[in-house]
Amino acid sequence: MSEYSFKYGSTLCNFEIQSEDLLHILKPRYADPITDVQKKCIEALMNPIGTPPLERIINPGENVLLIVSDITRAWIRTNQFLIHIINYLNDLGISDQDISVLIALGTHRPSTEEEKQLIVGDEIYNRIAVYDHDCFDPEQLSYLGTSSAGTPIYIHKKVVAADRVILTGGIVFHLFAGFGGGAKGMVPGVAGLDTIQHNHRLTFYEGESAGLNPDACSNKIEGNPMRQDITEICRKVNPDFLFNAVLDAEGNFIEFVAGDFETAWLKGCNIIRQLYGVEVQQKADLIIASAGGYPKDINLYQSVKTMDNCIFGGKEDSVILLLAECRDGLGADEFLQWFQYDTLEKMEAALKQNFTVPGYAAYKAAYVAKYRKLILVSALEEKVVKKLGFIPVKSPEEALSLAYSLTGEHPKITLMPYGANTLPILI
Repeated sequence: MSEYSFKYGSTLCNFEIQSEDLLHILKPRYADPITDVQKKCIEALMNPIGTPPLERIINPGENVLLIVSDITRAWIRTNQFLIHIINYLNDLGISDQDISVLIALGTHRPSTEEEKQLIVGDEIYNRIAVYDHDCFDPEQLSYLGTSSAGTPIYIHKKVVAADRVILTGGIVFHLFAGFGGGAKGMVPGVAGLDTIQHNHRLTFYEGESAGLNPDACSNKIEGNPMRQDITEICRKVNPDFLFNAVLDAEGNFIEFVAGDFETAWLKGCNIIRQLYGVEVQQKADLIIASAGGYPKDINLYQSVKTMDNCIFGGKEDSVILLLAECRDGLGADEFLQWFQYDTLEKMEAALKQNFTVPGYAAYKAAYVAKYRKLILVSALEEKVVKKLGFIPVKSPEEALSLAYSLTGEHPKITLMPYGANTLPILI
């Protein structure tokens, strides 16, 4: 027997596993953190991928709009690199008065002034005009036609009116867009509600009860209908430059990529694959996973990403033992409301009528509950966990005993101690 530790909230849980039952231990690969953020930012800006340097793109007197991620993406640490981009623009002769920042809220709630200050940093907040995008306000939007997938293209007027547009963000695996970052700063970031909902419905096949399109998934770009639509729309808007960050599981900067919004982003996606995509030779009967402790398991909504990653590492009808404290409950207010629909088909129909990301996360949770047996160690009420279709337990010992009773005496086991960050890739 060997003992393995998993993060649970701010504590650790230990399991004893028979060595002969162990298939894989999946962990992110190590990469050296950036020690001089300013230096690396400037290097990226001066050596872009797929575009000329900014000094050959932007001219003094032009107005420049920077699109940044909202407070739900605070892990990107925009305030640590945005100041270096803006100071660099100043060096090129662009005054603070000609620079503005637009927060890419997508469908999220408005930012508070305190959140705006946290996002951009104290100095930039006091120097530069910072605005929120509002996808629900037609007065803020310009219509730019229709994509080949039939998506009506509504984009914030400030983006369309700006002389130069710079997208910023961070790159991670994404549940249905393949990867975060890149053109997602444009759609859903600064797009209208009709654009966002039509684009997000591409995660499902057309038609009643047609189900999820499996190509709209993590780690897939080519052939992913949602991502291809996002890219097409972004190319129509044609932002001038991109600056994206790649971070490790501890929140340290690993790399900055800059240049063309697609070409530079693809380099960042490949780095994410190398860091967090872990090859497996066999799917497991039992996956023991942690979301990675607090804050990654702060609520169930945040823990759905771990569930989705586990799907890729286990056989159909396998068992997932998930450690997710969920000290703040379910997370998004509307998450539980989606479970009024008692089948995936009914939930799908409702999502096609009114797509929301919390609704999609609820669908994914319900999908996991249908096709896997998920044992959840959490602080959630037992009745709530059962309503979600999961098996509630209160201790790791009880969870492991139950897992063995469901899988048999010697299941093939994969351990995912950083489940929110690691994606099993079958070879």
